[in-house]
Amino acid sequence: MTLSMEDGVPAAPSLHGERQAAYYESLLDLERRWDGDPSSEELAAWRERRTAEVVDWVRAESPFYAERLGDDWQGEKQDFFTTKADLAAAGLSVLSGSVEDAQVYYETTGTTGPPTPCPRSPLEVAVSNRGILRAWREMLSRHFPGERPFVAVMGPSELYAFGDVFGDVARSCGLGHVKLWPDSPRVGFARALRLLRELSVSVVACAPSMVLELARELLRTGQDPADLGIRQFLVLGEVSTPEFLRNAGTLWPGSRVGPGMYGSQEAMCIAGGWPDGRLRLSEPNYAVELVDPETGTPSPGDTGELVVTMLTPGVKPLIRYRTGDLVRIDPWAPGDLPGRALTVLGRAKDNVVFAVGGPVTAYDLEEAALTGLERCLGYQIVLEDAAEASGAPGDRVVLRVQFADAAPAPERTAAAVGRLTALTGAEVRVEVVDDLDARAHQGALISWKAARIVDDRKGAR
Repeated sequence: MTLSMEDGVPAAPSLHGERQAAYYESLLDLERRWDGDPSSEELAAWRERRTAEVVDWVRAESPFYAERLGDDWQGEKQDFFTTKADLAAAGLSVLSGSVEDAQVYYETTGTTGPPTPCPRSPLEVAVSNRGILRAWREMLSRHFPGERPFVAVMGPSELYAFGDVFGDVARSCGLGHVKLWPDSPRVGFARALRLLRELSVSVVACAPSMVLELARELLRTGQDPADLGIRQFLVLGEVSTPEFLRNAGTLWPGSRVGPGMYGSQEAMCIAGGWPDGRLRLSEPNYAVELVDPETGTPSPGDTGELVVTMLTPGVKPLIRYRTGDLVRIDPWAPGDLPGRALTVLGRAKDNVVFAVGGPVTAYDLEEAALTGLERCLGYQIVLEDAAEASGAPGDRVVLRVQFADAAPAPERTAAAVGRLTALTGAEVRVEVVDDLDARAHQGALISWKAARIVDDRKGAR
């Protein structure tokens, strides 16, 4: 039996076809009736029912969960999580089924730990992509009415879902697309930039650092980014603060730069980037919790480490999976777009500790570093030892920045210096450089912290 998909998403054979087809049809029915309120009784009933079903599913089909959950599962009342270490150790035994049940096989990149298997069934592909598809349809309605913009998907494809997700979503919207990753040895920046121009690409999906890299390469070769006519960048895969997005927009006049998606190889598409410039949770697909990253206890506020239970009975649903990401979830208000707005603050282990004050998130550091800066092609934060006036150990923060134009006057960087000083309690200075350490341009390929932070302090905190 094949799984019937709407919106042009290809059908594929599935071992559990009838069950998966029924789930998909019930999801579509929920979407038609749901008003977007995450606290609605209808959605709550859906989550309760689907959580119980998916727990039964993994206990029956997954050797890992059959052993770990046993027969006494009590949902959130149990002190149970699925961790990245669990997935690395379990390998294929975490699957609810076999690789043959998958439509496609991916692995994690290994930037945050050993690579782990991440196959997706036909149902998981269709359900996961729906949140992105709905956001794109809203974007097209608002910003490209009556048009069919051509899309460039500028990210890795081998063993990685990025290219497939955005390629499928573009196709489902009736849009042409090209997979065009400049870091691929088959592409390169010269070819990528030529095709962006020749194909009149209007929408680009890529990592935040790639938005800067494309501008950097164009300016290096004497070209003006504005001449390419790109009208929308959708970014994903790294922390991207409002200050980053605003600065990136100054390098690309006439283009909007906004979030495209938040998710992971393991947990799929958790939130989509909507045309209001916010990431919004794919509420029907997950039961979401926030916990203290140190203790694992429930977070009392709107900020904490994101924990998700994946409600889709596919080949790899995860139960209470600790993403390792610090997020803030804002309350939903009537009239909002569907789903609560989510802000990604960075990985919990990417927090930076200073001599004065507590840990600082990647989000707060980037937001402070880029305050008021324009046409900045990249930045890197160097941490050094410094002595306080009292003789106690202290910190020095050196903000290295590269600009598209001549170095700005000191008053143009004063806001960043002031905000970094207030945030870190450290001595701060700015260094304008002609180029940055190569790591600063690698972004998601090596992790935000590895790319942006150089910690030269003794016994780095």
